[in-house]
Amino acid sequence: MDGEVVIKDTTASPAPLGFFGLGFAATFLGLMIMGMFADAVMVISTAIFLGGFAQLFASLELWKKGDTFGASAFGAFALFWFSWAFIQIATTIGIFGGIMDPMSAGAGFWYLIIWGIVATLLTIVTLKIGVKGITLVFILLDLTFFSIALIPGMIAGVITLLLGLASLYLAVALIMDEVGKIKIPY
Repeated sequence: MDGEVVIKDTTASPAPLGFFGLGFAATFLGLMIMGMFADAVMVISTAIFLGGFAQLFASLELWKKGDTFGASAFGAFALFWFSWAFIQIATTIGIFGGIMDPMSAGAGFWYLIIWGIVATLLTIVTLKIGVKGITLVFILLDLTFFSIALIPGMIAGVITLLLGLASLYLAVALIMDEVGKIKIPY
């Protein structure tokens, strides 16, 4: 058509940033759950600034690109990390003038189970996306929520660590493919 303007989106994919955020937060949480260290402050700061903000930024950028799945998934799980960090801070060092009571085992169980159910439903959607690496990350995410809720300890820590490492791998693979034209399986 005469006078038609075509706009081409040349902005970078924000997905690797989101997977880096998930990857770092889950890796350090998994290591802490496994008993490799007890420094919760490092895990909480990683949850806020990587799990939370990195995924939130990726979510907002994917929203602008019209990616409903990516925007919703990264956005929801960014808010998970913020809420998890708030629970840790509010029940240990306190916030708003005092320390809140610890979360009960029942509340923690349902918190994780509901997140696990949502993650599992999103895993079904990843099968339609067709990127095996994304499906693997979501399967490990499902297993992470359910294992921490049902069998906390070493097994849950290992699964969480595997989630983190798979997410970090996926982030690097996406960058290598797009920027370096280096194909590694994902």
